[in-house]
Amino acid sequence: MPAPFAQTDLNSDNQPAALLELAFQLQASELTVPEETRPNNLTIAIDGEEGTATVTATLPVEFSLDASGKPIVTATDYIPVV
Repeated sequence: MPAPFAQTDLNSDNQPAALLELAFQLQASELTVPEETRPNNLTIAIDGEEGTATVTATLPVEFSLDASGKPIVTATDYIPVV
């Protein structure tokens, strides 16, 4: 599992920038895992000509219900402790 995450770990001042910043942080956490067992759940593609970034993530999730029966989907940590 990567180091605990705090909201102060992000320096971006808008949501799209924060998404990209968080994607880079998660990708860096994946890269700390030895290559033979490294997950590859996140892909970031930067298109310099178009000025765009594409983030693709496959995350494990858990399902539960809140007190009123509303479904809750929560991503779970998938990066092993190194």
